[in-house]
Order: sequence, then C-alpha cells, then structure tokens
Amino acid sequence: MNSYKLIKTQQENNTNGEDESTRHLNELPDTKISSIKVPPIAPINFLSLRERFGQIQDQYPLPIKFQQLLQTMRNIEQTFWKKRKPLTYDIKTNAIKILQIGQLLKLDKDLYEIKIVNKSIELILNDIPTENLPQFQPFQNQLPVIFENRITSIRNKLDKLVQETHENYLKLIQQESFLEHSKEFKIYFPTFDQNFVQDITPILLPFQIYSDEQQDQIKQIVEITIKYFNQRSVSFIFYNNLVQHLLNKIPMNKDIMEKLLMFLIKLQPDFLQITNAKKEQQKSKWIVQINKLSTEQKQIEQLKTYFY
Repeated sequence: MNSYKLIKTQQENNTNGEDESTRHLNELPDTKISSIKVPPIAPINFLSLRERFGQIQDQYPLPIKFQQLLQTMRNIEQTFWKKRKPLTYDIKTNAIKILQIGQLLKLDKDLYEIKIVNKSIELILNDIPTENLPQFQPFQNQLPVIFENRITSIRNKLDKLVQETHENYLKLIQQESFLEHSKEFKIYFPTFDQNFVQDITPILLPFQIYSDEQQDQIKQIVEITIKYFNQRSVSFIFYNNLVQHLLNKIPMNKDIMEKLLMFLIKLQPDFLQITNAKKEQQKSKWIVQINKLSTEQKQIEQLKTYFY
C-alpha cells in the first residue's frame, strides 16, 4: 500500500472533523451533544478561620499588667490553700505585691480583709471554708473550684475594663464597624495599644508605701528612660546599660535604683518590660523593651495611680 492510500485509510477510520474526546457521543443513538446536561459545579464553601482551626480565643487578651495582677492573685490563693491560715507580708519587702492586693480589693472589696500587724499586713481570704478544702496538690494546674471562681470573677472585671477602652478607641478613630469582628474573634484593632487602659487605683491603705522622695525619683526615671530610648531611636536596650545611664543622670545608690526600676517594670509592663528575664539568667543579658507610643506625661499620669 502506497503512502497516499495509507493516509486515506487512517482518515476514514477517524471521525470527520471530530475530536476523539467527543466522538463517542455520536455513537449514542438519537442523542445530540447539546442535549446532554452537565450537573452544575457545587460551590466551594470557604470556612472561616474559626471553623477551620477551631476556637481561636475564648477571651480577649489582657494587658500584661492585668495578666500579672491575676497571677499575683493566683499565687495568693494557692498559698492560702497550702497554709490554710491568714498570710503575712512585710510592707518594706513586698511593696509591689501589697499595691496589687490593693488593686484587687478595688475590683472586689469583699475579696480579702487586711489587718496591720507591726510593719506587716495580715491578709485574710473571705468566704473560704478551710474545713471543706481538698488536700493541697503542689503540681496541680487548676486550683479548687472555689478559688478558680474567685479568679474568674476578677478576670471578667478586668476584661470589661479593656473592652470599654477599646470601644472608646474605635469611636475615636471612627472604626466602629470593627467591633463586630472584635467580638467574634476576640481581637483588638491593630493600632490599639493596651497600655491605653487605665491602671487600677489601689484602695487607700493606712500607710505610705513610697516616700515623696521615692515618688519623685520614679518620675525622673520615667522621664530619663523615655528620652534615652528616643535619642537612640531604639525599642530595646541592655538592662545594665539603662541602669548605668540612669545612675549617670540621678545620684542614687545602685540597689535603690534597680528596685525603683523594677517597680516600673512589674507594675507597668505594658510601658517597660524585660523580654528575656529568667531566674537562671544573669542581669547582664537582660534586654529591656519600651513601648514607643508611651509619653512622659501619660506614664507619669499612670504613676499617680500608685502614689498617695
């Protein structure tokens, strides 16, 4: 067979101008291609982040200062569970903890009862029937229900304070529409600074924790620290470098300087915090971070919360 006949035979075996993918349709009796109905493509149901990854957050995140306040409360409740008697704190060596106790009492005046004993305070936990408490478990993550309920109650009050501040902020920047997303995913607007949330004023205690001189020194530390970070145009600095700079500006004993600086770091961590502090780590390796949105006026105004 010559090449011409071979090509012609192959063409006859193929369909006339039809594609192989549809040729079989003509083999169906009395069927037209146009009459075949293709089922519609089912729409893809895109899942929300919450549906895909589960519950993102059950609660709004709290400012660090409120997280630490809750941790202080948890430690107090756990210690009471262990000792089952009033707790005693020396005023001189537990100034920060006593201020935090004052903040907790501001949120709930019936939480504790305070008695002044010499140069200490005696803390009594109200409404805790010690005879019904289970045996103390040192490595248990959850405290007995009666303690957890007390902590949850305070947590809810702190949560409300932050949400109110956030809602006011959204109104200020005319972004009220974000509130729906905020409530659904328990998130804040990207530019919302949790340091905006006002500190809780402790109840008025019958003694002065920080003298007038110490209060002035703490205010100086705030002013000099903010200027120092701004001059260097940085957000992080080594702890020792900051301490040395403060000592160059304020004539003071180094130990006292560090105690006053730690007062700021522990009570206002949303303004100033140590990012890598660990018990086994030397201070020379500590790194201090500042909130660049903070101003001298704002932080000193916040400090007045603790001075009386």
